[in-house]
Amino acid sequence: MSGDRMMPSRIEDEAACARLCVDFANHLDARRYDAVLALFTEDGTLDRMGTVFAGRAALEVFLAERPADVTTRHLCTNISVHFDAEGDATGFCYVLFFHGRTQEAGMPTALGPPSVVEYHDRFRRTASGWRIQERRIRMAIQA
Repeated sequence: MSGDRMMPSRIEDEAACARLCVDFANHLDARRYDAVLALFTEDGTLDRMGTVFAGRAALEVFLAERPADVTTRHLCTNISVHFDAEGDATGFCYVLFFHGRTQEAGMPTALGPPSVVEYHDRFRRTASGWRIQERRIRMAIQA
């Protein structure tokens, strides 16, 4: 923060970290990949079920490889944030995950019942605000 503004409160920091969870889901589902990348630190990592994408270039590959004909919706809930030290926090949330295949000119058709995954996060305060340093995605309930 600049010298003429007060540091954000713990509640504001918690809200900013929780917002990263929701923004990630919304941007990913809408295929706003530049916005997804902006949520991560420059050296951020995404560990998706044991496959790790470390750094901006690897995250770009992950996003580029998402199937164009698959529509997803991620619903985040039970978000919790805990602060480890000044500028570092961990987070957790459940995510209800839906996916469907897009037909030629119609509504996507579900590819099965939803699954539940968990996001295990490490957040870091940067000059641009809170960012995801690491996100580990783990299956909680397989469809």
